[in-house]
Amino acid sequence: MSAYIDYVKDNYSKDFNILEIGAGHRSTKAFSEYFKKIYSIEHDPRFCNIYHDNYINIPVEQDGWYNRFKFNDLLPLDYDLIIFDGPKGGFDPPFSKSDKKVFRSGFCDHFINIKKDVDLIIDDTDRNWYEKDVVEFFKSKNYQCIDKQYYTICKPKS
Repeated sequence: MSAYIDYVKDNYSKDFNILEIGAGHRSTKAFSEYFKKIYSIEHDPRFCNIYHDNYINIPVEQDGWYNRFKFNDLLPLDYDLIIFDGPKGGFDPPFSKSDKKVFRSGFCDHFINIKKDVDLIIDDTDRNWYEKDVVEFFKSKNYQCIDKQYYTICKPKS
């Protein structure tokens, strides 16, 4: 089970509405059974509508990030927490910073469209790829970021 799943369930109310960026079998199943409502942004239609009825299918562009127009247009408004674990990338195929691919750091372009008063849980920050850039971005936006072994919790400072 992903390391952040237990943390999320132990630290956030069941009454929360969750925005999950990147659906998966373990996390989406666990969160859909626990939380009041979950929205899952997912690029692969095979992973949509498996565990709940609020999947948002958005294709991934060549830079590795979701289609920006659809992401902005389809982003839900009623969420209390962001779980960030998509889109797939980084290991398939492997890449380096010199590849100039956006992948998950594309999320930073959408900062203006997300709620500023909710926590973000960013998975896979132990990897040597763009999740760390997302964490650094949120630090620059005055979030307190707490590194765990495999994920990072970003909390807005009051």
